[in-house]
Amino acid sequence: MNSRNRSLVVWLRLVAAFLLLAIVARLLVTTYRVVGASMRETLQDGDRILVCELPWVVRPVRAGDTMILTVSGEVLVKRVVACPGDTIEMLAGHVLRNGRPLQEEIPAELNRDDDFPEYHLGQDEYFVLGDNRRVSVDSREFGPVGGAQLIGRVLLRIGGQGFGTVAALEHAAP
Repeated sequence: MNSRNRSLVVWLRLVAAFLLLAIVARLLVTTYRVVGASMRETLQDGDRILVCELPWVVRPVRAGDTMILTVSGEVLVKRVVACPGDTIEMLAGHVLRNGRPLQEEIPAELNRDDDFPEYHLGQDEYFVLGDNRRVSVDSREFGPVGGAQLIGRVLLRIGGQGFGTVAALEHAAP
């Protein structure tokens, strides 16, 4: 085989590898655009987010995860604050999970002095809240969500301020 044929084979292998990688990445990650202010300051209106929709690729859902979910046919982005088996309540705007206050970084101007009674989550229930509690429609309104309603976990934010990592999106204590 002459050098020209070898170069062509190498080039074709690189193209095939790139296409295979692109197909696998597309199967693992979906891009969404954030609409609204319910997750402000974490996510801004217009940000793009990369979401993994395959649950076996990332770790199981935990409190603090930013998730894409569906409620009544609408796709939302919210933070999981309590998982199956947890007890959740809110007193004067402070979230208590299993009787202990969450260590959240919610600015006072984005919080509300809400109260809701203690609720014990079932085997497949998650409690989700927006980070901008003043405008967010979340589990305070529609109740806990089932695991089947969780579409995927936010992996990365791409916005006007550049990239945000998963760690930056998870500021609620686990």
